[in-house]
Amino acid sequence: MSDLVGDVRHLSPSAQEALRLRAVAALAAGRDREDVVAVFGVSLKAVDKWWAKWQAGGREALVMRPRGKPVGVHQVLGEAEQAAVRQAVLDHRPCDVGLSGQLWTRRLVGELIVKLYRVRLTDPGVGKYLRR
Repeated sequence: MSDLVGDVRHLSPSAQEALRLRAVAALAAGRDREDVVAVFGVSLKAVDKWWAKWQAGGREALVMRPRGKPVGVHQVLGEAEQAAVRQAVLDHRPCDVGLSGQLWTRRLVGELIVKLYRVRLTDPGVGKYLRR
C-alpha cells in the first residue's frame, strides 16, 4: 500500500480522511504503530497524532473539515458595491462607462472597480465577485 499512497498531502481531502480512519481502525484492531506506518505509507508522527485525536474525540475528530476562509470573509467590496458593479456590467458596455472595448472581460470589470472604488483586484478576485 505504501507504494500507492506516496505523499498523503496530494490526496483529496476525502481520501485523506479515509486513510486516517483506516489507519486508526487498524490501531484499534490491535496492529502496532510500526505496522500501520508501513502498511499505509505515512509517518509515525502522523499515526500518533491521529490516534491521539481519535482517543480524545472519536471518529468526529478525524473527519475532514472545510479548508480556506468561509465565503464572504475579508471581502474588499461590500454587498452594495458588488451589486452596483454587477448592475453596471448588465446595463452598460465598457465604452459606455469610459473604458475601452465593447464586451466585458474580467480585466475590464477590474478596471471598472478601480474607477468606481479605487480598489485593484486580481483577475481571479474579480471573477469571485461576478459569480454571485
